[in-house]
Amino acid sequence: MDHPMNMPPPEGMTPQSLDPREAGQWEPIQHHFRWLPVHTALLHTGKVLAFGGSANDRQNLKRPNPAELFDPVAGTVTTVNQSLSADPFCSGHCFLPDGRLLVAGGTRNYDVQRFNKVPLPPFTGHPQVFLFDPLSECWTRAPDMGNSRWYPSLIALGDGTVVAFAGLSGGPPWVFSRTIETYSSRTGWARLDNAERWLPLYPRVHLMPDARILYAGSYNTHITFPFTVKGFPTGTLDVRTRLWNDIGLPKQSEREEGTTTLLTFTPPEYAARVLLAGGGLPQGTEAIASAEILDYSAPDPVWRAVSSMAHARYHCYSVLLPDRTVLLFGGKSGPHKGMAMGDMPPGSPPPQDADAVRQPEIFDPATEDWRPAPDMAVDRVYHSGGLLLPDGRVITTGSNPAPGQNELRIEIYRPAYLYASARPEIVHSPYEISNGDEFTIEVSSASPIDVVSLMRQASTTHCFSTDQRAVELEFTAVGRRLRVRVPENVNLLPPGWYMLFVLSQSVPSVAKFVQVSCRLPPGTNVQR
Repeated sequence: MDHPMNMPPPEGMTPQSLDPREAGQWEPIQHHFRWLPVHTALLHTGKVLAFGGSANDRQNLKRPNPAELFDPVAGTVTTVNQSLSADPFCSGHCFLPDGRLLVAGGTRNYDVQRFNKVPLPPFTGHPQVFLFDPLSECWTRAPDMGNSRWYPSLIALGDGTVVAFAGLSGGPPWVFSRTIETYSSRTGWARLDNAERWLPLYPRVHLMPDARILYAGSYNTHITFPFTVKGFPTGTLDVRTRLWNDIGLPKQSEREEGTTTLLTFTPPEYAARVLLAGGGLPQGTEAIASAEILDYSAPDPVWRAVSSMAHARYHCYSVLLPDRTVLLFGGKSGPHKGMAMGDMPPGSPPPQDADAVRQPEIFDPATEDWRPAPDMAVDRVYHSGGLLLPDGRVITTGSNPAPGQNELRIEIYRPAYLYASARPEIVHSPYEISNGDEFTIEVSSASPIDVVSLMRQASTTHCFSTDQRAVELEFTAVGRRLRVRVPENVNLLPPGWYMLFVLSQSVPSVAKFVQVSCRLPPGTNVQR
């Protein structure tokens, strides 16, 4: 798994005006997918799963494109030669405790443009559910949901249960689903009665340390009614009591196509803070550059403004880094509706978009300011994605400004910490840990380790990831041995696979994958 990240940049790397030691650098583009990667996920094998199903092309609806696997160490892309019985395009997904990716819903039918391009009927969803196993590299069917869902959000809880929110229905009357469902590998799907709520499509949801699920006031949908009437207030759901509690609107409430990021949890308080950035006015008329933070640990949490980005961005994407910073990239500064493509043949690479923002920005939670990163070589707008890799790099994928115009190139970013003179190394670590455990890590030298961090493997689509999560751990060091303590709270570290990093002076090691299991006290049920 190790990657020679301390070596000089690869030969042929394009010079850029910003110092890589301060801003990082993009590697030359060497790899690409065959099909549009609308959905991507980091597997605990180190490979990246990418799939798009019909990929915004109604001609592919009955024969969705297969998934692909990118190995960032070997530099290879292989096809998962397996057909699915339904289209996973615009599905929701998250990881189960055993490392399988749960993919639910997707596209039953495409919209029909009528009456001056009004979508009637709109896109419709289906109830089918699939599991991808990283070890066998195969798909299997799971039980269907009770509801059809197009553009749903899935999130894992502290006991491994998955909750499914929102999504367009499978047919008339073509409405948003108010029903919330839960999934367990043991019992399948169940309706969460008395918890119904109107939510927009792909609602940004995060698991809080008190077991509540926070809806963070942004979404990905151009079907904005009724949210243009009352806005989209932030709120929390207590799954045990089925009660919702409203927190209030963001200061800048127009957040269609924005992104939210759950910032790194740090001991001993493990306070929860959420960054909301970018997006724009409903109907896609104007992108915005503002950013806000919600300090959930405050007695009366409210959104407060922080420094705005240098660029306004629709369709922006965030990746949480091991040094607590957030890489935010992609998007476009103008209206989000697609460019005029003329008579370009299907499958042609997207032409350069004058409104695309190629300069990423890095948010530092310590200062609550942004700093620039070097420009990307590729536009990343609608249907893009980004993931942190175990070696500390970031992979960026996709872009689909109009149907049939698919960006297939893979571009990889090397953050500034990879240009340090040396980085720590994990020599030995456990394969599995549980909440409340103490365990030992052995590192390669006695150079001081400042941080031990667990970062959950992530899956992402449509500017967002419910899986993205980082929790730093308390530890004591004796020479090359670190005695590490895992928090008792299962809601900080939902069971599943995590990347274990150690950092010295903000420089991370190459991560080791470790499985976090859930050990509940007798009689405890965090779901009910």
